[in-house]
Amino acid sequence: MTPRPITMSTMIIFLFSLFTTLVNAKFSTPPTFQLVYTLNQFDVRNISSWSGGDGPRTMIPNDTAHPFQGREFGGGKRSEIRGTRAFGSGYPYGASDPNTIAGRPFPFGTWPLWWGNNVKGSDEYGPEFDGIRPGGQVVVHPVSSTLEFFNVSADETYYLVADRESSFAMMTSLVAGCHAISVWPIVYDPKGNLTNSTEMIKIENVVQYYRASSFALAYKGYNNTFALNTTTDAGYDQSSPLPEVILYSDFYKCIDRVLADGIPIVDRPKLKTKTGMIVGIVIGSLAFISLIWFCFGCKDSRYN
Repeated sequence: MTPRPITMSTMIIFLFSLFTTLVNAKFSTPPTFQLVYTLNQFDVRNISSWSGGDGPRTMIPNDTAHPFQGREFGGGKRSEIRGTRAFGSGYPYGASDPNTIAGRPFPFGTWPLWWGNNVKGSDEYGPEFDGIRPGGQVVVHPVSSTLEFFNVSADETYYLVADRESSFAMMTSLVAGCHAISVWPIVYDPKGNLTNSTEMIKIENVVQYYRASSFALAYKGYNNTFALNTTTDAGYDQSSPLPEVILYSDFYKCIDRVLADGIPIVDRPKLKTKTGMIVGIVIGSLAFISLIWFCFGCKDSRYN
């Protein structure tokens, strides 16, 4: 059987596919937000929804007066995203003292929440640093659905407590994946001093922490009496039982699943693909295919 010759159109299609693949590798989907960790060269790491995380840890350098200079960030994996109902839980590394979160690293690139009154040493992550908090100011995002999709009770509203960008990203996913109702977030205020204090969430309301306690899911009908008197390594058995409305709720299960799978975490550093490298690969491929095309042409001419 005579081999089918490589035509010019086949070569062009191949080169176009190769070029678009390389360009997409260089200009891929943008991250949910970026983590700037030095001002000298504006070095950044991407924090992305649905990311697998992992990768090497990076130290915040001591050259730009960052409030957390010298601490490590990154290295956390998606499989390590869950904590418990204890504030300060969910650290894959760096949690040597279970009585405080002060001085800890940032395995997923984000800072832990702040509940006021220096709970577990959290005042160092307070609102005075919201201007540089990864993902922006902390907000509260109500999450509810309707009887059309879930057998929800009238008061079955959950609350995301997280930085603004992470909250918006997950609200989008919850609308798409759990039929949540789209609403705007409100500014987070643990002391209830704002005008709209009806949505005030307390540490006792948290039913699940994620991402090294930088993201929480809360329910106002839940009161964890252990919340302020437990260590950061406490398990679920060291918290008040969840109410039945949560235990048997398919809506809650959907929210929890989407959050665990999708909360933005710091990406593994990407290999840098320079434009010159892309051009070189394309030109080299063109030369290689041209050589094959020429050889097939010579072979066909001998048989004619």
